[in-house]
Amino acid sequence: MSAGQLGADGSRAAAGMLEGLRLIELATVITGPYAGMLLADLGAQVIKVEPPAGDGFRGWDGSEGTTVRPAFAAYNRGKRSIALDLKHDAGRRVLMALVAEADAVVENFRPGVADRLGIGYEDLRAVNERIVYCSITGMGAEGPERLRPTYDAVAQGMSGLWSQLTDLDDPEPVGPPMADQLTGMYAALGILAGVTEARRTGAGRHLEISMLASCVAFQGLGVATFRDSGVVPGKGTRARTSQSYAFVAGDGRPFTVHLSTPQKFWAGLCAAAGRPELLDDPRFATKTDRIRHYDELRAELGVRFATHPRAYWLDRLAECDVPAAPILDVAEMSEHPQVLVTGIIDPARAGRHATAPVRSPVRTAGAHAVASLPAPELSEHAEEILSDIGIDPTELQRLRSEHVIV
Repeated sequence: MSAGQLGADGSRAAAGMLEGLRLIELATVITGPYAGMLLADLGAQVIKVEPPAGDGFRGWDGSEGTTVRPAFAAYNRGKRSIALDLKHDAGRRVLMALVAEADAVVENFRPGVADRLGIGYEDLRAVNERIVYCSITGMGAEGPERLRPTYDAVAQGMSGLWSQLTDLDDPEPVGPPMADQLTGMYAALGILAGVTEARRTGAGRHLEISMLASCVAFQGLGVATFRDSGVVPGKGTRARTSQSYAFVAGDGRPFTVHLSTPQKFWAGLCAAAGRPELLDDPRFATKTDRIRHYDELRAELGVRFATHPRAYWLDRLAECDVPAAPILDVAEMSEHPQVLVTGIIDPARAGRHATAPVRSPVRTAGAHAVASLPAPELSEHAEEILSDIGIDPTELQRLRSEHVIV
């Protein structure tokens, strides 16, 4: 079934929701490519314009060459690739021809680089006034830190996000790449809003999204709490307030309990743990008390939960309707029956599709949004992309001979 066709039940395929939206991706590594992939999963046509050497993430794992490896595939499925030398006049002319037929562009050059190349917002608006131009930067386009080279850890550190994920007396890098992917999500949202407006008004706009601002935006609760109370949130702040706990059972397997606010969950936890007397302990009488005496409660329950295997406690907690779950690693998660039934992981075991096994979480009519293309080889679709804008095989050969196109 093609993206826009009706299914047997009269519904449209999830991957057809953005059919007709064309995005030019001038981005590498994670932020911009992730935004492009999110839109491709929903049916957007994404043309990935790579430098002649390819997106640097093709060799991120240290491998040689420009083929599709898991790191690249994880952020680039559903796209067509063409490698253009944008430092060459002919390369820029090809890009302008692509932009003339596009709805949006996403780029993540350092501030000023796109303008110096002659492919900034004003340059592209001159050929398509309805273009939505999304610029992703590390620190923003202005300010004393705007030129700071920025990767995920840098944005996490500067934004305060990292401070809530680790012990600052002995900090450790954390993953997955939250700053990168948060920025890509906000970028995809901004692009959708911009294109919606442009189709209504006929006018595009320049969007600016930074990794720094995206990470700060993600911490709305922490910032609001600080502004209200002066309390600086740290690694344990959210856990205490939400009454989230982590324990290790008698068989060495970890699990979590999240009580939140309802009193019934606290009562259920005491019953499941076989510690009903804790309900009458003045240290834990109210949620405020439990927040204040969080470490003591965790220690009390930790001793108890170390007496039986994890499966035993999860069964008891489920019987008492307490929000709880095993803490799984990626291998365990990949085989868990509940994860499998969601269909979020593609069961394919071979081919390029299998290198990007995590599908879009968006579902409709019982199916996930699934991009129709695997992550592309470098410049794999150059001929068909150029054919779409009227460049014939003879001209293509000339451009290749001049190293404008790989």
